[in-house]
Amino acid sequence: MASEFSLEVVTPDKIFYHDNVEMVITRTTEGDRGILRNHRPFVAGLVEGILRVKKNGDFKEAKISGGFITVDKEKATILTESAEWI
Repeated sequence: MASEFSLEVVTPDKIFYHDNVEMVITRTTEGDRGILRNHRPFVAGLVEGILRVKKNGDFKEAKISGGFITVDKEKATILTESAEWI
């Protein structure tokens, strides 16, 4: 089993997603970012697009409307206006 970290995706209305995941792939204003546990800390703006979440070896995709991501070694938090599974 891969090393996991906490992912939280928050919209103004609710916590859209909160669980431990293996990987997150999202598009920042600087390009695509793949995030694993122990990633170096950073904050970035997100553009509208697809958020890919890997859990138990499988990817699940959600459409997000942009926003921000904060990352530290054991947690990533995404703040976005809207998110929906596709």
